[in-house]
Amino acid sequence: MKAIDDNLTEVHYHFFSLKFTPLNSLTSKYNSNDIMRNVITYISNKLQEEKQGHLIDRHEARQNSRRELFMNRAVFLPVEKRIRCSMALLRSGREPLIKPKEEFKLVPISKTLGSIAEETHFFIDYSKDYAVICYEYNHHGPRLSDIEFYFRNVAHKALKQSKATEVNSYLEVPIDEALSNLKNVLNMEIKVQPKNLRHLDPDLQGKYFTGMNNIGNVLKPKFIKIETYFQSPGKGIKNSALNIEANKMFKEMLNRFKGRSFNIDAFDAFVVKYEDKDGNEEFFNLLRGKKEIILNIDLKTTKSKDWYELIRDDFNSFMESL
Repeated sequence: MKAIDDNLTEVHYHFFSLKFTPLNSLTSKYNSNDIMRNVITYISNKLQEEKQGHLIDRHEARQNSRRELFMNRAVFLPVEKRIRCSMALLRSGREPLIKPKEEFKLVPISKTLGSIAEETHFFIDYSKDYAVICYEYNHHGPRLSDIEFYFRNVAHKALKQSKATEVNSYLEVPIDEALSNLKNVLNMEIKVQPKNLRHLDPDLQGKYFTGMNNIGNVLKPKFIKIETYFQSPGKGIKNSALNIEANKMFKEMLNRFKGRSFNIDAFDAFVVKYEDKDGNEEFFNLLRGKKEIILNIDLKTTKSKDWYELIRDDFNSFMESL
């Protein structure tokens, strides 16, 4: 989010598809959208009938780390085949402070009211054979990978209906073009928060990002940024692939972004300059390639219905383009 004046804030909306794979014993009973609706019905019943939510700690297997999530809103719009949702991330670690009006001091927030939470609004369209989700990008709140994890957890553990999920971001960045035209990687710029490396598939973490993980654990920086430079083509160089290992990494990352796109969540920057097969220099900028809609919103808007109405027409247009 980016503040543009005292009342309005620039909010970015991204899109991804979510497909559920039913258990083998249930393939004749449920398809992906059935499971999606069953997940939302389960959550809605928890909220409305049982007066409690479904809390999931994404880091339950880790010591001294919590990432607690719960859906705080799930409303069906059956005529539109849409669902209005929002998810909360309970804040852990150091508690924020408040500056009172007209005073230059900081005071702690009272914990007597409850836990501090960050909210992400998102909306689900199930008019196709799979769910398409339009979600508000909130750096401090639940991310794409959190939403996918939460739904996968409910579908598998609570409902015992799904054995896997497949998630894909809608990207405008030309991944297929880069894969087919790549000849040599010339340089890379990668920026990441160490805590976000855990969003990557484990094999990618161990293969390419172990050093960044170690720096994060020891020095605890807010960000790690690396720039790598490789041999450029020149006279007398006849190799068809000068920078074999860099090319291999770039291709592997591109395929992972394409096939398991929640890996994108880890990065604050992923920019690669490369030479294509015709000898031209090209740039690949992952974060600028997400399909997105940008709206200026008054963050005093608190109702999910109002948030939905703001994005509704753009969401309709996006769905018509698929």
